[in-house]
This record gives sequence, structure tokens and C-alpha cells, in this order.
Amino acid sequence: MPTSRPTGHAEENYLCATYFLDHDSPTVCDFAADACRGIDGEREKAVSLYYAVRDSIRYDAYRIDFSREGFRASRALADGYGFCISKAALLSAAARHVGIPARMGFGDVRNHLSTEKLDGDFGEDGARERAGTERY
Repeated sequence: MPTSRPTGHAEENYLCATYFLDHDSPTVCDFAADACRGIDGEREKAVSLYYAVRDSIRYDAYRIDFSREGFRASRALADGYGFCISKAALLSAAARHVGIPARMGFGDVRNHLSTEKLDGDFGEDGARERAGTERY
């Protein structure tokens, strides 16, 4: 986690619910609460949320829903699977729910382990435009 925490208006932006980071939805609330039950420290909560998303939402780059709804945090929970963007949305939303400022980040990644199908769907070197979560 970065060491400098945003303050003032910036912190509010990193804590509020949005259409995609819908931590006000009952499913995201329950998911975050369950993952952090009995955990006190902010860093420990962040780690627990990471493992909860990693272990409970299966990564599937072959069933991507490119609709607005398909990118929501609550949708990854409803489906039980997602890809980097939907899993990052869930991690960001869950972090915000427990009071950890978070935002999504995006970048291009060369995937040397890509399959022919992914190369065809996403171009040479497989999945690009990957997503992650930055937590403070």
C-alpha cells in the first residue's frame, strides 16, 4: 500500500460509492464485512480483502461482459467469476466499504503466457489494458 494517504477532498473521492465501485450494495457490504470479521488493523484488512477476492472470484478472461453492468463490483460477486477489471472493482469497492481509500489503476501488460484465443480477442501478446487496485 502507498505510504501517503490522500486527505480532504481526495480522500472522500477514494471512499465514496460509485456506479462501478458499488460498495453500498448489500452483496458488497456483506462480502467486505465477512472478509474483515475479527480483523482490526487497516493493513490486515487490506490483505484479507485481497485474498478474499483472489480466492472467491474465479478469474475468467473468456466470459467478459462488456456492458456497464458487467464492470460493477457487485456483478463479480453475483457471477462468482470475473477478469482483472471486475476483480479490481470488487477489491476497490470492498476496501472503500471498510474505510480504506482505494482506486482502480490501469496499464498495458505483455502476457508471454497468452493463449491463441486471447491473442485473437485482445491482440498480440494477449490480454492488455490490465486493471489493479491502489489502496492507501
